[in-house]
Amino acid sequence: MKAYELFRSCGSDEVDALVLLACEDDEIPEKVAGGVLTYQQIPLRRFTKLPEETRKSYVRRTLRDKRAADLALYVLSAALTRSSVEMISAFLDHLGLEHEGPNLSIEGEIVEPPKKKLKAAVDAVLKDFPHREVALYLHAFAAQPDVHWTTLDERLATDELLKFEDRSAG
Repeated sequence: MKAYELFRSCGSDEVDALVLLACEDDEIPEKVAGGVLTYQQIPLRRFTKLPEETRKSYVRRTLRDKRAADLALYVLSAALTRSSVEMISAFLDHLGLEHEGPNLSIEGEIVEPPKKKLKAAVDAVLKDFPHREVALYLHAFAAQPDVHWTTLDERLATDELLKFEDRSAG
């Protein structure tokens, strides 16, 4: 799943919480606002006068928009590296990938680990962390432009524990 598809499967409260986490990074609020103004074609003056709930609705709509796929991935990655530090670190440790907390130290293409090692890493985080949190992270990880792991893609498509349940109606 792409990041915008993950946002489509999240409830409004989940999206709002992820955006708030992401906005702890000083660059994110400006990028989100710019995305909303661009993709929703709203003048800044009008947007700033809208009630808060209406502005949040525009942010959710933008992050769920395929045209804003890069912005959605950026926001989701920023939120996850703040909210899921222990889980991400555990996953990367199990894989033996160099990282600083939840951030990989690798530049460029991330080589797919052996199937057995990847299976063990996924199983370990599924055992120790909430399945929805693991599913969200692994889908977002697989959506990164430098990750082309067929084994992970297959697991995400077939493992019931990693299906990202649609909560958008809630």
